[in-house]
Amino acid sequence: MFVCKYAYKQCSNPRVMKKDGDLHRLCEYHRDKANALQRTYATKRRHERRIKKRQLFVAQKLREIDPVPFGAKVNIDADTIQVDDLDCLFDHGDDYEGSDDSLSDDEFAYVMSLVV
Repeated sequence: MFVCKYAYKQCSNPRVMKKDGDLHRLCEYHRDKANALQRTYATKRRHERRIKKRQLFVAQKLREIDPVPFGAKVNIDADTIQVDDLDCLFDHGDDYEGSDDSLSDDEFAYVMSLVV
C-alpha cells in the first residue's frame, strides 16, 4: 500500500511524504526522474514559444514596411550619348599609355553593350 506506484514497472521503494504529510504516488527516485523529464519538456516548450513569438513579431514588422515605389524604366538611346560622357568610365591614371582620348568603334560598341 505504501510502495511506489510507478506505472511502467513494479517498484518496491517506499513512497515519499509530501510537505503537508500526505503520500506522493511515487518513490523519491521516480519523482526525481519524472520532475527532470517535466523540466526538460517545459524548457523545450518555452523555447518553441519564444521562437514562434519572434517569428510573428518579425512577420508583423515586415507587413508594416511599405514597398519602395519604382519609377518608370527609362530607355537610353545609344545615339544620344556622347563619347565625352562615356570618358568618365575609363581610368586615366598613370598606367594610361594612349594619347588619343576618343574611343574606337569597337570600344564604343563594347561600352554601349554594357550601358544598354
